[in-house]
Amino acid sequence: MVKRFIQITLFLILLFIIFLTYLSTYGVSTDKFNKLISEKISERDKYLEIDLNEIKIFLNINNFNFELKTNNPKVFFKNKEIKIKSISTDLPLKNLILQKMNLEEVKILTHKNKIQNLIEVIRAYKNNPQLFILNKIIKDGFIEIESKINFNEDGSIKNNYLVDGNIENLKIELLNNDIIENVNLSFLIRENNYLIYNLSSFYKTVKIKSNQIKIINNGNSYNFEGDISNQKSKLNLSKLPDIFNKNIRNIFKEDLTIYSNNKFNFSLNKKIKFSDINIQSKITLEELKYSNDIFKQFFPGYKKDIRFENNSITIDYNNGDYQINGKSKININGDIDDANYSLKKIKNDFFYNCNLELINSAVNFKILNYTKNKDDKSSLELKGKYSTSKKIDLEKIRFIHDKNLIDIDNIKINSNKKIKSIDNIKVSVFNNNDKLSKLNIKKDKKNYLIKSKIFDGTKLVDEILFSKEESNFLNFFDNLNSTLLIKIDTAYLGKEDYLTSLNTKINIINNQIFDLNLSSKFSNNEELKVSIKTNQNKEKITTVFTNYAKPLVKKYKFIKGFDGGALDFYSVSKDKKINSNLKLYDFKLNEVPALTKLLTLASLQGIADLLTGEGIRFNEFEMKFNKDKGLMTIEEIYSLGPSISVLMDGYVQKDGLISLRGTLVPATTINKAIGSIPLLGDILVGKKVGEGVFGVSFKVKGYPKDLKTSVNPIKTLTPRFITRTLEKLKKTN
Repeated sequence: MVKRFIQITLFLILLFIIFLTYLSTYGVSTDKFNKLISEKISERDKYLEIDLNEIKIFLNINNFNFELKTNNPKVFFKNKEIKIKSISTDLPLKNLILQKMNLEEVKILTHKNKIQNLIEVIRAYKNNPQLFILNKIIKDGFIEIESKINFNEDGSIKNNYLVDGNIENLKIELLNNDIIENVNLSFLIRENNYLIYNLSSFYKTVKIKSNQIKIINNGNSYNFEGDISNQKSKLNLSKLPDIFNKNIRNIFKEDLTIYSNNKFNFSLNKKIKFSDINIQSKITLEELKYSNDIFKQFFPGYKKDIRFENNSITIDYNNGDYQINGKSKININGDIDDANYSLKKIKNDFFYNCNLELINSAVNFKILNYTKNKDDKSSLELKGKYSTSKKIDLEKIRFIHDKNLIDIDNIKINSNKKIKSIDNIKVSVFNNNDKLSKLNIKKDKKNYLIKSKIFDGTKLVDEILFSKEESNFLNFFDNLNSTLLIKIDTAYLGKEDYLTSLNTKINIINNQIFDLNLSSKFSNNEELKVSIKTNQNKEKITTVFTNYAKPLVKKYKFIKGFDGGALDFYSVSKDKKINSNLKLYDFKLNEVPALTKLLTLASLQGIADLLTGEGIRFNEFEMKFNKDKGLMTIEEIYSLGPSISVLMDGYVQKDGLISLRGTLVPATTINKAIGSIPLLGDILVGKKVGEGVFGVSFKVKGYPKDLKTSVNPIKTLTPRFITRTLEKLKKTN
């Protein structure tokens, strides 16, 4: 009997175990609770409708509660379907027996749904400004979630909910109408804690990804912390927001190929205002191209642009202030060197430092006639400050090449890119003429003292004499009002010609030379005097005088073999109109292109002079001309010599067009010889000096490298020529 009882008991236990196993594994199906569940849900929200399939009941062996689960129910919110994969809930045994449906926990697993539809459902239960904004900016995308929601006895949702999910093909239109598309991510949501991970997206053709972004709700604000990076992408600058495009596009003319890795944290309050922003970035830029014609002045190899290649940049950003450090290869027309730079922003000021190691690039300082050749090691340092008021302080410009040094301290530049002041300039270089140039410019209050033992001013003089620009070089300054005291022991004007004891005082008012007084001597002890005075009528009177004109005249390359001669120059200028008179005395020439053929053709004595190497001799040369708005009008050029005398006029336009016409008296000596023959000379030549039958009319027109000369070799002298010759002879006598 006992044995039989044990067998029955064991059988029942086994049967019970099988039942429990089956119930916990496969469950049982019923539709008895469908109506009850639907009614409970409808009581909470009249817009929410659920049509349930059969409910399966599973036994949870751990707590002997039952789990109710239904698959693929049809859920509608405001007639928009929410596709659900399954809904499940735990139900105590007593509630099941009593058919009492107090939901304590609900698990929901969805299919892919339109994000907009799901946001509407969430807003029905927990609406806030963030959800309102999301509803406005999200234009497309799908979401799939798995959630666990606990309820209070009154049916409200507890704070310990958990939502895990994925978003695919999200499309967002920002408030500035920019589009972020193809957003894919996974997320995990708890009360006041949000985690976004495995994010990828496209923004402005740039592929973006993030390992994770944490968001913490602190009540009044949200704290964000995470990382974001982009793969190697080509950034189309034209598609950047205006705030960036306006600044970057003005500097870099082409799109950028960029790779970056960034870590960040910031706070966002409920009024959508950012604070406590911190960003650490590592950026690789494949290539930057920057164009500026100013580089032609310093880099002989520069043609179109400078390329910054293999840029490695780090950025540390903290609430508007930041530190940028970078290094790159600088490519100037195939010549590649190293560059290091840093930029630091503190409040409204930007502090920058740039160091260039220039080995493969040639460097040219034209005004100093100095060139650093390729393969010579040199360095260039730029250091300074820039403010949001657009004021620039260049604290240091230092160029070092072997024993050559160019050092400039504290250049202040205003918002109009005009120089306000320079504290100090030191120059010590061996230039292209293998001459040492040493110069020291120092500011003393508002004035400047310029001192040098030896300085090669060859190129500086060339710039003053031959520059095609009409603008005053002082226009680089911001309303300069200073006195310049210049003391140079030896100043070279060319490879061989130099001045000694050059002393100058220059008064500058409103960027204009008001007074200048220069006194110096050439190597042969002949004096050079230059004076500029401004009178009460605001006329600027310039005079230049020397008995040794050769060093100045030979600067004009088209004049060959100039020798001897004194120079006397007088000019009056007012309101950019200039009237000038240039005189040269007792000199000779070997060659003047375009006029040389004319002169030698017409002058027997001139041919003889050239054959003997003596050159064409002149007793006097005078040129009266005026300049106005780029046009130089030559009122008269008159030159008198023993072999040739010339009278001409014309003009030279700003674009280089030259037009001259005049009269030439060849073989003056022969004319004099004929004139000395009794009776015959009186008939053919005349009794007065300057009269004669031998004359040449000519015209010269064209551009400097393509001048066309036409000659009419037989013409009686014009009365004007005779008159000018007599005037000269009267002054001589």
